Amino acid sequence: MIRPLEYCVSSQHINASIDTIDSRIVELLALRKTYINKGKTLRGGQDGEQNVIRNLTSNYALLAKKFNLPTEFIQTIFQEIENYINPDFITKGYEQK
Repeated sequence: MIRPLEYCVSSQHINASIDTIDSRIVELLALRKTYINKGKTLRGGQDGEQNVIRNLTSNYALLAKKFNLPTEFIQTIFQEIENYINPDFITKGYEQK
């Protein structure tokens, strides 16, 4: 359970909330992969994949700003996610620099 921060009165409360957040992050990453795979199926393989990657990259800065996080940090995280979900990015030369 993610306890509202104002009700965290011990390190156990904090740790339990962090564990729940971490679990949800992993759950959402798995769900994201499922949606990407479905999207590939609907597009007939990997057509348009590079355009999708380019669009996502432009959104990283907006996401970072929205949540007051460093843009490079968010870009690095999503690049690693993309490299895992689509390991052929690197072999096709789609990696973002």
